[in-house]
Amino acid sequence: MKSRIPTDLAPDVSRPTVGIIGGLGRMGRWFAKFFQDAGFPVLISDMQTELRPEDLARQCQVIILSLPMQVFPKVVAKLGPIIPENSFLTDLCSLKQSQVACMLECACCEIAGTHPLFGPVEKSMKGRRVALCKGRGKRWFTWWEGLLSKHGAVTSVVSPEEHDRTMAWTQALNHFILLCLGKAMDDHGIDPKQIMALATPSFEQQMEILARLYHQDPELYATIQMSNPYTDGVLETFSQHGANLRKIIKERDRKAFIELFEEVQDLGHTVLLSKKNYVDSR
Repeated sequence: MKSRIPTDLAPDVSRPTVGIIGGLGRMGRWFAKFFQDAGFPVLISDMQTELRPEDLARQCQVIILSLPMQVFPKVVAKLGPIIPENSFLTDLCSLKQSQVACMLECACCEIAGTHPLFGPVEKSMKGRRVALCKGRGKRWFTWWEGLLSKHGAVTSVVSPEEHDRTMAWTQALNHFILLCLGKAMDDHGIDPKQIMALATPSFEQQMEILARLYHQDPELYATIQMSNPYTDGVLETFSQHGANLRKIIKERDRKAFIELFEEVQDLGHTVLLSKKNYVDSR
């Protein structure tokens, strides 16, 4: 794939013009404000704007795709050939394997995958986690990671495959558990006021997380569940252990229950150590 745009000018990584395609969506707006507050000129293209994605791609040195994953391949295939080679292209999708591969195939510029591990309700970047997947090039990637870190983000650089494999646990399984919990409570006619009045601290935290679904996009959650190639395997493993634990409880097998509990306690200890090491390294 050859860019049709001249690339004789070196990229200005000090104050580039940032273009956000899908900039009127919730995450698009969030990042538009982030860049504006950081002092960068920002252009936005969306279905309701006069500025077309093609024009934005030609005018901006940094191009961010804040798009539904269903339309992502089509948009990238259209824009990729007209993006200058000295530009930087990244995305905000929740999955990375097919998205980074798509950008690499369709465009010749520097490329990275970006996954903000937070939603648009957050007030700032400070303390928020962001996953970064290298695609092509180093100069813009260094600039991007540095900018995020400067504004307080906690970045993790992973391969697209490692990212999606991990997301099958931290997103797909997490959402699966929340949906099952909420549906079970609803079907049993649980009174939210009563259960909150008697909730333990840990269950209250679960209810607060469940309540956040009210602000989320069900289309996005469906895509996360059904587009990650690693989700089926994770859900199968989880279901097997759920069935096994239910059998242990039904048969009143205290010995098996305690053995399982102690195995998970060992994992919990490992998690605590990992969290401490993570905090100490920051």
